Formats: sequence, C-alpha cells, structure tokens
Amino acid sequence: MNRYRFKRYLGRFGTGFYAAVYVVISLFPLLFSFLSSFKDNMGIYGAPFALPEHFSWDNYVYAFENTSILRGMFNSFIYSVLSIALIVVMSLCISFVYRMGIPYKNAIFLFFIAGMTLPVHATLVPLASIVNSLNLKDSTAGIVGVYAATNLSLAVFLANGYMKGISRELDEAAEIDGCGQYRLLFTVLTPLMKPVISTIVIMTFLRVYNDLIFSILLISDRSKATLSVALMAFKSEYDINYGGTFAGICISILPMIIIYCIFQKQIEEGLAAGSVKG
Repeated sequence: MNRYRFKRYLGRFGTGFYAAVYVVISLFPLLFSFLSSFKDNMGIYGAPFALPEHFSWDNYVYAFENTSILRGMFNSFIYSVLSIALIVVMSLCISFVYRMGIPYKNAIFLFFIAGMTLPVHATLVPLASIVNSLNLKDSTAGIVGVYAATNLSLAVFLANGYMKGISRELDEAAEIDGCGQYRLLFTVLTPLMKPVISTIVIMTFLRVYNDLIFSILLISDRSKATLSVALMAFKSEYDINYGGTFAGICISILPMIIIYCIFQKQIEEGLAAGSVKG
C-alpha cells in the first residue's frame, strides 16, 4: 500500500470514527430519556444507565391523565405555525425593500443585526410592560407577536443575504413583462428562496415550540400554556416525578421526529443552502 492510499484510508477511518462518536453523543440523551420514562424515581436514582427491570407504561398514562401535555403540545404547535407564517412574510417583504433600495438601508439592516446580539433576558421586562399596556397578556396575538419580534432579526439576516444572490436581471425581465412589485416578490423571487425559507421555518419552529421563558412571562391562563409549561406539572413543592417528566419529554419530541422523517430531504437541503448562500 503506497503512502497516498494509506492517507486516504486513514482519512476515511478518521471521518467515520468522528461520525460514529457524534451519533452516539447525539442519540444518548434521547435513549436515556426513553429508557428512564419506564422507570420510577428509585430506578432512575439507583441505576440511571441500566435497562428498566420491566417496561411499564404507568408514566405515560400519568402524563396523559394528570397533566395538560396534549393541550400544551397543541398550543405550542399553533403558536409556532402562526409565528412562522408572520416571520416568513415579514422577512421576505423587508428583504425585498432592501433589494429595491431605500434611504439608510444599511443603518436599518444594522438595527436588525443588533437584535440578534441582544440577550433575550434583557428584553423580558420591557416586553412584559408593553404586552400588559396593550392588554395582550393571555392572548394569541400577544404571544405570537412576541415570538415573531424576537425571531425576526435572524430571519431578515438569512433572507436578505440569500436574496442578494439572486440576479437582478430577473427583476428587469419581470418589469418588462408588466409584473408589479407584489407579483415580482411572491411569484418570481419567493419560489427561488425556498431553501432559505425552509431554514427560517426550521429555526423558528424549534425556538418557539421549545420556548419556556416567554410562555411563563406572558401566559397565566393554563388552557393557553405551552408544552414547556405543561412539563413543569411533574414538579411538586417537595419532589419531582422524573419518570413522568421523561415520559412527557418523549411524548413532546415525537411530533418533531415525525416531521423530520417526513420532510428530511427538504430540511437538510434548506439547512445546507441557507448556510452558504449569499
């Protein structure tokens, strides 16, 4: 075996070893949660990494019967869908305005970039004050508006960068054919931006669906609480039902696993294209 082939095989082995280690590290928390969901607290404390002595569905039954986890999943899903729709439309419109050219557009763009660097905890007090003054607490409009506002900066950054990479000759050709600005944006440019739109949808869904801070701050009505708040029902004043908590976690991540399995190709293409385009 010559030196070149040895280096090639060594590189393949290193890549494969790194991939295997990464897969194990990534899947271990999921596997640990799944196995722990069949144990009680004593089983988790006594042998956290061992297989359950017997697979009992008591924790799952408890999660369904004694908590509002299904309602929380539904609320989180609705908030995610509405926030995604609002963010996608706003980011496309803002990026299109940049493309057409407006005064001080660079300064405005820096304003959105600054929003990405602002710690979320620094916005809690002013956001709560604004929502309360507008009587939007415990309202879908209030929580969706906050989610859209806090995730819009990243969406604008991605959409604007991707739209810059689209040739302006398309705009000129569309205008010659009598295409107005609305048709130019939604029928010509938007179909070309499907990869970055997929990226925005994925990132926004993960952030909103798993949010806890804003849901606690802006929602006091239990019927409108999110999934993360529903999972807190397993914690009492003096104890935590860890088995039930892990069962609730497994139930909560099931929709994301199903969505990923169905749209795996679109998700991977969107992440790859959105990370390098523009």
